Amino acid sequence: MTALLRTWLRYSLALCSHYSGLDGLYRQLSGAGLVILMLHRLRDDHDPYPLSVSRTQLRQMLAWLRGRGALVGLDDGLKALSPDRAQKIHYTLTFDDGYRDNLGLIEANLGGPVPAVVYVATGHIGGEPIWAYRLVHAVESRSRDQIDLGGLGLGHFDLALRDDRHRLYELLPPRLKALEPAELEAWVDLVYEQARPRPLPHEDREMLDWSDVRRLADGGVEIGGHTCSHAILSRLDDAAASEEIGLSRASIAAELGNAPRHFAYPNGGREDFSERDVRLVRDAGFATATTSIEGVNRPGADPYRLLRFNVHEDRFRAPSGRLSKALFFSETSGMLGWLRGLRTA
Repeated sequence: MTALLRTWLRYSLALCSHYSGLDGLYRQLSGAGLVILMLHRLRDDHDPYPLSVSRTQLRQMLAWLRGRGALVGLDDGLKALSPDRAQKIHYTLTFDDGYRDNLGLIEANLGGPVPAVVYVATGHIGGEPIWAYRLVHAVESRSRDQIDLGGLGLGHFDLALRDDRHRLYELLPPRLKALEPAELEAWVDLVYEQARPRPLPHEDREMLDWSDVRRLADGGVEIGGHTCSHAILSRLDDAAASEEIGLSRASIAAELGNAPRHFAYPNGGREDFSERDVRLVRDAGFATATTSIEGVNRPGADPYRLLRFNVHEDRFRAPSGRLSKALFFSETSGMLGWLRGLRTA
C-alpha cells in the first residue's frame, strides 16, 4: 500500500468515526482516560525532525479541548482516573527539553492559562541546545557546504543541495542515537568543525535560561525534570543514572524554591529506560514519570510509566494540509489504533 493511499485511508476512517458518532461511543465504552500530549517546540519555522507545532496549531487544539471541557493539568487528569469520578477522557499538555520558544505558553493570545508541564534538561538551561538542534544550527548557519561522514558509513554531503540536507537530517540522527553519549557529542562536534556555522546571537538562543524558567513557573506552567544532559538512562550505569535524575531535581528545587513532582524519560521509548530507572525516579522523590510510548492512560495506570501521544507539525493533518479535528480526536481516543488492530488481527 502506498504512503498516499495509507494517508487517505487513515483520514477517511477518522472522518467516518468522528462524524458518525462512533468515536464518541468508543470514548463512552472505554471509560475514563487521560491523554497526555507530548510536544517539544512552539514555533512557526519548519522543523526538519519534526518536533514543533506553530502557535496557530496550538491555539486550534486548545480551542477544541476547551470546547469539550477536556483540558486539565497533569495532576487533575490523574485524579480524574479514580473510580469515583466521571467517566471522561481528559487531555493535558507536556513539553520536553526546555526550549525558549516554550515561553509562548504564557502569551495572552492562547485564550487563557495553559495547564502544562515543561520538562527541562537542566544542564542545557542557558546553554547549548540538545544535540539534534546543534546539528540544525550547524547545517542552516554553515559557512562551508562540504561534510564528510564516511567514518559513520554515511559518506559525503554537499549541504548546498536541498536533497543532501534532507538526506543528512534523515540518516544522521538515527545513526547518532545508537552511539554512546561521548561518541555522539564527538561526531556533532566534527560536523561543527566542518560546517563552521556562524555564531548564534544571545537573543536568538534556543534554550530557556533560569529567568525564563521562573517566568513560566510564575505564569502557571509546571516545571518537571528531564535529567541534566538529556542522557538516555538505559545506557548509563547505576551511579550515572542516579546522578542525572537526582541532580536535575535538585537544580530545579534550588532555582525555583520547590522540588519538581514530574519527570520525563529522555527519548522515552521502551528501550530507553528500565525498571532500575523507574525505581531511581521514584526514590528521587518524583511523583510521576512520562514515556513516549503512545496510548491513553486508564484507571490503574502506573504513574511512572505514563503514556503520551507525540504531537508535531505534520501530525493530525488532513491530506489537504489543514489540521484535522477528526484525526486529532479519533487518534487520541485510541479509536484509530483499535481499528488498525482489528484489521491486522
